[in-house]
Amino acid sequence: MAADREDTVYDFQTIFLRAALHWSPITALVVLALGLLCTLQGFRFARALCALTCAVAGFLGGAAVAQRLDSPPLLPALSVGVTLGVLTVLRFRLGLLLSSTVVFASLGQYLAVRIGLRPDHYWAGLLLGAAVGMSLFYLHRRTVPILVTSLEGAALLILGFLGLARAIAPSLAQTFVAWAADVSAMVPVLITMLVVLGYSVQANLQQGDMQTGAGRGWNSVEAA
Repeated sequence: MAADREDTVYDFQTIFLRAALHWSPITALVVLALGLLCTLQGFRFARALCALTCAVAGFLGGAAVAQRLDSPPLLPALSVGVTLGVLTVLRFRLGLLLSSTVVFASLGQYLAVRIGLRPDHYWAGLLLGAAVGMSLFYLHRRTVPILVTSLEGAALLILGFLGLARAIAPSLAQTFVAWAADVSAMVPVLITMLVVLGYSVQANLQQGDMQTGAGRGWNSVEAA
C-alpha cells in the first residue's frame, strides 16, 4: 500500500492530466498557444523559454529543500527561481545546459514511471535522463534548444487540448485520461509524434535562418 502511494506521488502524468480537467477554457487556450509556440517556433524564443524552465525548476527545487529543512518555502523558492531565470538570460549557454539537464532528467523519471519501475528505482531514470541532457549539450549544442522546446511544447499541447476538450466534450476528456492510465505507452507515443513534428519544423526553420543570417540574434547559442 505504501509503495502504491509513493508511485502515485511520482506519477506526474496523472497529476497534470487530472489538473488540466479543472482548467478554465481561457487557461487551456493559453497553454495550447504556448505549446504551439514552443513546438513550432521554440528555438526563436529559446532564451526566454529556457529562462522560464530554469526559473520553474529553481522554484520547485528551492521549495523542496526548504520543506526538508522545515523552513517557510516561499522565499527560498522565489530566490532560487529568480536567480536561475536571470542567470539564464545573462548566460544563455549555462541556462541552456541547465534546461537540457532538467528537461531530460524529468523525461527520464517520467519514462521510469511509465515502464513500471519500482518507486525506489526512479532515481535511475532521473540520473540517466540528466546525463543524456548534459551529453547532448556538449555533443550537439545547436539542436538542444529545438529538442528542449519541442518536448516542453508537446506536453503543453496535450494538456491544453485536454483542458479545451473538458469544456467542449467532457466525455472525450475523461476517456483520454482513462486510456492514458490504462495504456502506459499512449501518452509517451503521442509526445514522441509531436516532438518529431516540432523538431522537423524547427530544424528546417533554423536551417533557413542560418542561410539568411537571421539566426545570429539574441537566441543564438553561438552568439551567447
